[in-house]
Amino acid sequence: MLVTPPKIPYSSVGVTDLAIPIFSRGKVSASEVREVTNEVPGLVQYVSPDLHTGSNVKKNDILIQLDEQAFVLDMAQKQAELDLAKLELMKVEAKAVVAQKGLNKNASEYGRHIPQVRYATSQVFAAETALAYAKNRLNKTIVRAPINGKVIKLNVTEGEFINATSSIATIYGTQKLEVRLPLNDQQLEILGLDHVPESHTNSDVVQPKVTLTSYQDKRYKWYGHVVRTEGERDANQLLYVIAQVANNSDSNPGRKPLLPGSFVEAIITGKTIKDVRVIPRNAEQANQKVWVIGAKNRLKSNAIKVIYRGKKNIYVSEGINENDRIATGEFHNMAEGLMVETYEERPKNSPVDNSVSVTR
Repeated sequence: MLVTPPKIPYSSVGVTDLAIPIFSRGKVSASEVREVTNEVPGLVQYVSPDLHTGSNVKKNDILIQLDEQAFVLDMAQKQAELDLAKLELMKVEAKAVVAQKGLNKNASEYGRHIPQVRYATSQVFAAETALAYAKNRLNKTIVRAPINGKVIKLNVTEGEFINATSSIATIYGTQKLEVRLPLNDQQLEILGLDHVPESHTNSDVVQPKVTLTSYQDKRYKWYGHVVRTEGERDANQLLYVIAQVANNSDSNPGRKPLLPGSFVEAIITGKTIKDVRVIPRNAEQANQKVWVIGAKNRLKSNAIKVIYRGKKNIYVSEGINENDRIATGEFHNMAEGLMVETYEERPKNSPVDNSVSVTR
């Protein structure tokens, strides 16, 4: 009786030096958020017509101006006090010159008018400091944008009286944005972040690269780096890393801006691992084994050492060699030495992979 060999697909093993891609998800937030406040109280005399929720502002743009009349009066009074102090100093110095004529060497400091001159000098310094403080308060009647950014909240209107440290507006910076990405211990080790301190912006430490894609529009990608890790784990024992993206960097020129609040998918690549075997996810059988199609198309079961299981690919360090033919798919009644008929599912596995996501 003629037995027809089962027909099974296979994929050839690729071996390469590879930075294994790790998949995660997160929400975009601004890396810099400023609560703009005023340092002096006053009546809001002017609000910029460009200041409203959603508007873009540039650093040092005038946001509001307070009524400056009271501060101008205070500065004038401080100027008068300084002039008076200087006049008193001149009088004391003149008296000191007269008093010191004809005095013997044993005359006291008071007789030589030394403490009187010192006091008059300190009065001048105090008046100068008071005037400088008054000028500074006058300058503070104009409130300027502290950063380039977008206004997300406006809290004042023209004609309103506000106290010192009142909240005027909230602005977030548009130049750099951050994404919190959860990773498990295995993923941290693969990226080379398992022994990196909380902040690793040091140039001696390799910063894992991050590629972001938006849920809303898969055509756009943004590129950045992991800049730090957080100091504690969440309830699921995951550790968050912070990826930073510069909207206007050379890696993202003229690209659609990434907005805070967006949900994104991230592919992170870190340190390069040598001699990684890449096989499809559906090639692995039970107990970390694969079916290798050997000479004369006979099956052989090989145990493999798995580095990481991605969504599409498995990354292996031992157990198979380059160009080995690995059976792919789910099989029944397979046995050691069984002869099979083969067809190639695809030439080689791509090392690019959206690795398994972290579930929250």
